[in-house]
Amino acid sequence: MPSKKNKTRPATPASRTAAGGGRPGRKPPPPLPVAKPKPWGLIALTLAVVLFAAGVIGYALFRVNESSKDTPQARADAARQIQGITVIDYKGGEHDDKPIAYDQSPPFGGKHANAWADCTGTVYPNPIRSENAVHSLEHGAVWITYRPDLPADQVETLRKKVDGVGQMMLSPYPGLKSPISLQSWGHQLFVDSASDDRVGEFIDDLRLNSVTTPEYGASCVNPEFKASPLPPDPTGSAPASPSATPPSGSAPTPTPTSG
Repeated sequence: MPSKKNKTRPATPASRTAAGGGRPGRKPPPPLPVAKPKPWGLIALTLAVVLFAAGVIGYALFRVNESSKDTPQARADAARQIQGITVIDYKGGEHDDKPIAYDQSPPFGGKHANAWADCTGTVYPNPIRSENAVHSLEHGAVWITYRPDLPADQVETLRKKVDGVGQMMLSPYPGLKSPISLQSWGHQLFVDSASDDRVGEFIDDLRLNSVTTPEYGASCVNPEFKASPLPPDPTGSAPASPSATPPSGSAPTPTPTSG
């Protein structure tokens, strides 16, 4: 009988497993995602640039806002808000060398003498002629007046605000209804003390203000009047002070006549 030949069957995965005890190979696990580090340096730089830009813009807006508050019109508007101030619209450029009976005392607008009182930070020890002082107001000056019996320390406080400051003058004024008054063209304020905050506000808002000054830029210099101030006219708005002795020879009208 012919011998049967052994037929060899191909090994299957199951047979290989059974024969060799091995396990089929597993797929490698997928790689874990690795988080990229945040660019903190770039973020910090961007934030710094943004903050810097915001600061620049904010400062620019602040400067614009502040500058808008310092315009002549803004200061004129602020002056109208000062508590107790009187504002009257006066026509400028009306000259008259005769004594003038003003409606206000001290006067702060209207007709006035051709010559202005020196207002270069001038401190007058005696009362001066109102007609000349009003002309100084037309040139942008602030005229501070006070009762002759005002305490010396109060007078000294006023003097420090005036002495040597352009478009400023100070003089006693007999018959004043309050201890102190301030005048600029078309504006007047009465106060009881030289330390009143409104004194500084009045000066800051109205001294040489182009909006309220009819003859802005006109001179305040009059050396002849400064050397020999004219006393108040007895027939004018302010009575002459007994202590105000007219200069010898009765001072002539100072030479400046323009403006």
